[in-house]
Amino acid sequence: MKIKLIILTAILGSMLSSCNLEGESNYTPMLYFVTGPILQNGDSLEIYRTDQLNVFRLDTIAVGDTVSFFMYATGYSNNLTAYYMKQSTDSATEIILPRQSSMDSVFTVESDYKTGKFIMGGNSTSLYFPFKYVAKKAEKNAKITFTIISDAQFTDMTIGSNTTSFELITPTALKPDTTDTE
Repeated sequence: MKIKLIILTAILGSMLSSCNLEGESNYTPMLYFVTGPILQNGDSLEIYRTDQLNVFRLDTIAVGDTVSFFMYATGYSNNLTAYYMKQSTDSATEIILPRQSSMDSVFTVESDYKTGKFIMGGNSTSLYFPFKYVAKKAEKNAKITFTIISDAQFTDMTIGSNTTSFELITPTALKPDTTDTE
């Protein structure tokens, strides 16, 4: 009985001594769509996986359509430090951001809203970011690249990253002609 108790104590002791007691937790941040994208008329759009890693495709939208997106980012127990949103071509599409006053309360002065650079103060573990996306002309390869960065620090060959990024292809077509040609 004493041998079992000694072995159990040795196992528990080695488990406790191998724990990191500094209170640091590192997680790869995640970026989600809170809901599916929604057209200005209330119709919802689907997002599909592609055969490429971290590349998705939105249902085709028409020139003149405005799509509302609702993004959510989390660093879990790590603070978020930056959010980037880059469109492939600003001549075919336009991003409409939230009011500047609401963004100024979240992002630092190092941010450049026009280029999609949103720098955070590093004191928040989550971010809710709604925006609108307007199709200005037909473009089958238009896309938005989303990136979120946290203060997580991975060492010792740990699998993980402090960055998550993905692309959303947003094909745009001309509106079908609805005039009657009799």
